[in-house]
Amino acid sequence: MPIFAVFLLFLLFLPTPADAQGLRRSNQTLSPDKAWNPLPENEDLALPMPCGGEMVFRAVAVPAKGILYDKKVIMGVRSDNAPEREIYEHVYDAHISGPFAWRDLSAGWRQGLKAREKDSFMYYFLGKYEVSLWQWKAIMDGVCPNTPIEEDLARPVASLTWLQMQEFMHKYMEWLLENHKAALPCYADNDKDIAFLRLPTEEEWEFAARGGLNVPEEHRNQEDFHPLGDKIGKADFGVFRTAEKKYDRPLPIGSRNPNPLQLYDMAGNVKELVQSVFQFSIPELREGVALRRLHGSSGGLVVKGGSYASVESEILPGKREEMALFNEGGPVKTRDLGFRLALSGINTPASASRIRELEKESAIFVPEKTGTGGTARPKAEDAPSTDKAVKINSSGGLANELEKIIQAAGSSVVRNNLEQYRRMVLDYEKALEREHDEALLNRLRSVLYQIEGLRSFAVRFAFLDRAIQDVNDQQYKRKYLDTMTEYKLLLSNNTNNYKDELAALAKAARADIERHCASLRNEYKGNDLHSQHMRENLDNFLKHLERARSKGTGGLAKESIWKDVIYEGTLKLIMGRK
Repeated sequence: MPIFAVFLLFLLFLPTPADAQGLRRSNQTLSPDKAWNPLPENEDLALPMPCGGEMVFRAVAVPAKGILYDKKVIMGVRSDNAPEREIYEHVYDAHISGPFAWRDLSAGWRQGLKAREKDSFMYYFLGKYEVSLWQWKAIMDGVCPNTPIEEDLARPVASLTWLQMQEFMHKYMEWLLENHKAALPCYADNDKDIAFLRLPTEEEWEFAARGGLNVPEEHRNQEDFHPLGDKIGKADFGVFRTAEKKYDRPLPIGSRNPNPLQLYDMAGNVKELVQSVFQFSIPELREGVALRRLHGSSGGLVVKGGSYASVESEILPGKREEMALFNEGGPVKTRDLGFRLALSGINTPASASRIRELEKESAIFVPEKTGTGGTARPKAEDAPSTDKAVKINSSGGLANELEKIIQAAGSSVVRNNLEQYRRMVLDYEKALEREHDEALLNRLRSVLYQIEGLRSFAVRFAFLDRAIQDVNDQQYKRKYLDTMTEYKLLLSNNTNNYKDELAALAKAARADIERHCASLRNEYKGNDLHSQHMRENLDNFLKHLERARSKGTGGLAKESIWKDVIYEGTLKLIMGRK
């Protein structure tokens, strides 16, 4: 064989650049569903697509006492952020909620959310995966791809402009309205204002990327990535560049593990454009404390999540990039930029029940009668010339009692002045109600940790009891025995403190307790030991709370509490020790 031919054969078997990076190109074919839902789950919510496809969503629940309640979330990067990135993503407060309640969903979607408490949450819906090339072609080309499909059709579509993404959503919504309008959520007593597709806001995207309510709040507020569970590192959840492995294109959707909300590719694969404009994070003094807020200048759009070309520090949920819509070359697009869809709805639909609820929550409705059956408020032109005396109920609400005074005022000027004051009182009452509601949730969370503390003291007691068996020195044995006596005293005192908390929480509204407990069950639904303990603690707390409501804490013996929260063998050791 000529030397030149041998050389060509040698080159033929050299690894290609993609092979060298762990990316041997594949010509394998797949079933079409691998391009829209390769990993189905029970709580998936799907909209039809042309060619028999689907666009799959996951419900993102937000705790809510009503439509106007929202949840404070902490955005940005918490730790190890480079100083030069401070104004990009240093932590700041934001708020989030959803437009849809349980009553607004179809029976099929309610079934998908059967584990939820129907009156405890508002919802928005986020794409389970990044939009794939198959889904793009099915909408934009109007031609069904051949089956089985090439693997490339299961990869996220990329290198798009903002306008192209909008065109995709426009065409898809038109197709849904023409062919499957009933599949879209709509408001309970109004089928005209329906759910629609858009890009998620930065708050919606980041809250979901951190795991939403399926992650304990203490983790979500303090850590930069959701819990890893039994996985080794972030590479188990995202496609990004490392020293050992590089990529020249995204992997098919669902190639890594999902986050706690069962959302895929929220870290890496392709960057995702969101609906929000980019603003710097800057410090501001509030009541003497330096806190962050977003700067007033709104620039380009925000890009989240990093891509296959990013390094590990760039795929954190709190990281932010800014993208211009245009530059000197025209509309901006990059080879690693894609998107996922949000399904949302209008906040002010023409729904009679929703309007009534909004009026009630915002207190914008001026009652025609007082809460005690008084007469309608006098109009300015027929106002009496003198004021009337009123009887104030000291246990009534401030705004309600002030309403009595307004109705009894003879002067239209006085009535108008009092009405302005009444509005201030209502705003204060609503703000105070929200603050108390948030404090109640935090108090319930603390109670669960109190129970965990009781368990911890018992474990320490049992450890010393075992250790004392191997101690021959009487001085050390005496010291161990004294420490065990102190642990039992600490266990007793902390149990008394827990009973005090039960007595206080027994006075709280049952509906508020149930609503917050539903939220906590979502946070601690994982299979890790911590979540298992917290669910056990929640069950025990609710059992003890019911006893406190019916019989008072005086009838709740410490020993009965210990029996519920401490393992039987350990409890016998404690009860046997004088």
